[in-house]
Amino acid sequence: MSREGVAIKVKIGLRENGHADHPNWGLLPMVKAGTTPESQQIVKWKYDKCGHCDEHNDSPVGMQWGMMIVTEQYANEAVATFPDLVTIITEAEAEDFWECKAHAHIPENRANSQVLTDLNSELQLRKALSQDTASLEEKIINALDPDNPEAGLIKDKQKKFADAKVSLGFTIKQ
Repeated sequence: MSREGVAIKVKIGLRENGHADHPNWGLLPMVKAGTTPESQQIVKWKYDKCGHCDEHNDSPVGMQWGMMIVTEQYANEAVATFPDLVTIITEAEAEDFWECKAHAHIPENRANSQVLTDLNSELQLRKALSQDTASLEEKIINALDPDNPEAGLIKDKQKKFADAKVSLGFTIKQ
């Protein structure tokens, strides 16, 4: 089941004690009426990896950007309550933030090095013994395909925004 959401970008400052100064979602009208913020957050915080201590052209020292996918009501109330901190962004902007800010440091695939090493060792031994390696080579081909369930390389289903929408079950309201 897929939930339709709205992407919001949030400016996060620093408190004097050095902790992140997120907006107080408890001030949203829906929360005051009894709804929990968490129930309206379809995808929780994704942070720009250029953090509070890093200087970057769109993220000066002392602030950091965060993004969430939330319900339309949550997004509208957040913008109205925190107009200097929260903005609604397009799906293209959300995808750019997701892939270039929040997940840029994550490899596209995770390798199970032990499985790959074992397969390679078995292949070398079978070749040394002049054994047929056709079925093993097919297994290795599958292990190197991140979309194949064979152990080896495993695709990170949250690295790319399009994959995350399917994996986490959300769409962006147009």
